[in-house]
Amino acid sequence: MNKQRVLFLCTHNSARSQMAEGFPRVQDARRACPVFPGPTRRLHWSLPDPSAATGTESERLDVFRRVRDAVRSRLAAWLATL
Repeated sequence: MNKQRVLFLCTHNSARSQMAEGFPRVQDARRACPVFPGPTRRLHWSLPDPSAATGTESERLDVFRRVRDAVRSRLAAWLATL
């Protein structure tokens, strides 16, 4: 089986792509997604940018955790289809 490569992109690259990249070892990204030669599959997951969260430290942390959990869930579901 050929080794698959995955590229995670998120607008502002502030948190979401780093979250997603960490699980298998992302918005405006759809419009700015680079083009790759050869067969590719593009998935677009609209998720809030946790770096834009406001409120108390606890409230902002809750936003990061919700986005992290959403990334993990969507990534696991996608990997199960491979």
